[in-house]
Amino acid sequence: MTRFILFLVFPSLITCAFSGYTPYTYPDSMTQSELCGQTKPSFFCDPNNIIERKIKMINETVESDDDNFMEKELLYIRGETNCSCTQQSLCSPSPRGYTVSIAVVEKMHLDHNETSRELILQAAKIFADVIRDRQNRGQCDDDILIFLSTRDQVVYSSIGSAIRIDDSIIRSISEQGEIFFKKMQYREGLEWMTKQYKHVLKEERIEKLWNWPLPEWVILALAGLVLVVLATLICSIIYMCIRLCRKDRRDEYSMVDH
Repeated sequence: MTRFILFLVFPSLITCAFSGYTPYTYPDSMTQSELCGQTKPSFFCDPNNIIERKIKMINETVESDDDNFMEKELLYIRGETNCSCTQQSLCSPSPRGYTVSIAVVEKMHLDHNETSRELILQAAKIFADVIRDRQNRGQCDDDILIFLSTRDQVVYSSIGSAIRIDDSIIRSISEQGEIFFKKMQYREGLEWMTKQYKHVLKEERIEKLWNWPLPEWVILALAGLVLVVLATLICSIIYMCIRLCRKDRRDEYSMVDH
């Protein structure tokens, strides 16, 4: 109901569309897989082939395992988590848990005056919520849809009401994904967000994102080397102080003897 109110209050936001799509005509990757750039029903939809284009730009030959990694993660979440519905009658007869889907577009078509970050985020929220509601992949509103618009530089996660995740965690996962997206590493960012949601839904600790230019082992090795150098320097200073103190005492004894 709230979303239909938004339709009336913010008509310019709702009437804007994806590249060739509105949230109501955006293809369903389970029933329109080819329109989503997939060869079979999937939880991943990329009608503009942004991820595939980016991969080809980097490397012409991509391993099939890499291509299927994201889909495997989405299926893993669905198969390895439990139904969270309070009414067991709502749970699917074939055991499954949470459903995570991904929707990617190149750019949202916004009005000329809709250029502020706030309006873009608001538009992304409405589009993601409408698509998730229309696809209806949850059992009791227990699904997540990750929406990415690459040229608008916005990512938004539409979370079902049955899923209890703190807003701070959702914001943190989105911010981590944006680190990849700013480098145009769209697939890597979506894979990272998917893995993080998998940990959250399985009540596991989320991973820390290493965002330094050097690998973690190099930083640890350098830190260890610095500690060794400091320890050696401190020991040398202490040793020199002890030597000087002993020398002063010997000099005092020599003066007393004379």
